[in-house]
Amino acid sequence: MRLGKTFAAWPATIVSIALFTGCASAPVGEPSPSASPSESPTPTYVTAPLTGRQYDSTTREALVLSRPSVACKIDNGSDAARPQLGLNSTDIVFDEMVEGGLTRLVAVWHSNRPSAVGPVRSIRPMDPDILTPFGGIVCYSGGQYVFVKMMEKTPLYNASETSQQGLGTFSRSKDRVAPHNVIANAQLLSAQHAKLGPPPAQFSYSADSATSSAAISGVAVTGFDVKFPQAIAGWTADSAGVWLRMQDGKKHMDAADKSQLKATNVVVMQVKIDRSYLDRRYGNIPKTVMVDSGSAWVFSAGKVLEGTWTKSAANAPIALADKAGAPILLAPGNTWVELMPKAPEGSLTINE
Repeated sequence: MRLGKTFAAWPATIVSIALFTGCASAPVGEPSPSASPSESPTPTYVTAPLTGRQYDSTTREALVLSRPSVACKIDNGSDAARPQLGLNSTDIVFDEMVEGGLTRLVAVWHSNRPSAVGPVRSIRPMDPDILTPFGGIVCYSGGQYVFVKMMEKTPLYNASETSQQGLGTFSRSKDRVAPHNVIANAQLLSAQHAKLGPPPAQFSYSADSATSSAAISGVAVTGFDVKFPQAIAGWTADSAGVWLRMQDGKKHMDAADKSQLKATNVVVMQVKIDRSYLDRRYGNIPKTVMVDSGSAWVFSAGKVLEGTWTKSAANAPIALADKAGAPILLAPGNTWVELMPKAPEGSLTINE
């Protein structure tokens, strides 16, 4: 593996594009639909909106796609928080910078809803703009009053550890130390609020990995590192072109399935940081500016494709385009989004 170029501050181009239907990984822990002998032998298919995968409409996987998504704030700032629970079951995960240059995750479950995810932590000022397009449910454990109020003004159902007392959706793990021990039941949260309905598509997807935009037009790479002031997210491609995650030089594992975290797609977005949120105790709280545009690098099928990202409003999904302005199609599967601060706080190193 040899070290490629490091990208710090690239010019941004604002591009508006139309989104297509997206999809997700096979759901678990949900009820099975009843099958009828009189059903047509020719199946119809439904597309999972957050991963681009298709499922026979008569299957259990298709049935659960009618349920709402569950997004949780997940701790990632220290070894005490890792390994987290359920991150390999997510459809989409956002990696964001918080105080001290560390990172925290915004994880979204839809096609899979585990009964235990976490550790769940507090809300941050960029989370309403990240999650408003998904609708559904957001779960968190507290937060500064002003940030909680910002989230409560969104159309999402707010499930905090305090408000969910007695509902069986939050618990405290006995094998973790507080405050890294708050666990949420994503399966139960989704079932209790099924009427909220499914999320809309957030990205555009190809029919398969081989026809994704990066696979067709990208450059082959062996891995890459996204640097934050006090954290490094590393990704390496396996033999199938799936991305395996490292956190600060160590394998990033999932405590639920005992395997390394992996992603079909990784989207690196170069973002601005707003530091106008002043707290008496913690100083200026960094807010990732989401309603904006900038440079993007899309990693799929062991390749990278450079382009741009645009988010036109808080309730709008992220639009990805190549340098010619055409929509970038992700490979069907789960996606991680690395919200990389502009230089000098953040940088991207790609290994060819």
